[in-house]
Amino acid sequence: MRLLKITCAALALLAVPAAGSVALAEDADPALAGCSDAVGTFLTRRVNQTVAGAEHVGRSLLSLTGGGHAFFTDSAQGGVAGFQPFTDGRGAWRCVSGDTGTMRFTALILDFTFPNADLPDPSIARLDIEATYDRSINTLTGKTTLAFVPLDGNPMDETQLRDRLTYDFTGSRILLPD
Repeated sequence: MRLLKITCAALALLAVPAAGSVALAEDADPALAGCSDAVGTFLTRRVNQTVAGAEHVGRSLLSLTGGGHAFFTDSAQGGVAGFQPFTDGRGAWRCVSGDTGTMRFTALILDFTFPNADLPDPSIARLDIEATYDRSINTLTGKTTLAFVPLDGNPMDETQLRDRLTYDFTGSRILLPD
């Protein structure tokens, strides 16, 4: 019976997602010290206008690590009207300024789109995020610019980015209940 308990505990440790295990194992980046309180995972909310003019609410998870990595998962990954399905995003973030109340940071995240009947060519999507974290209320506010390059393009080359879409978002830190 005791061996079973040890095995279950060991399996539970192995079940930690890869992104989480990277975040736990890395050393803190000194360049992020001014924004160290922003390290964590946030549930975000955005409201976009659809092609037909209706409002579309989207949600995402944005994780910022102490080593400067950023991870992104979005509720629209399965695809919505006018957009292809896409993968989780990975990238980097850095502190722009930090003070006693709020911290400003930027992040750049990349993901890949999958072809569909309306949009048959896969691409690389780039998210540029500018946000402020308010530690007193554990919230983010910011702006994201989404752009695309062909799959064989360079998403780091600003001149290759196309179909830009900018939207505002808010986010709340995910905290364990008391």
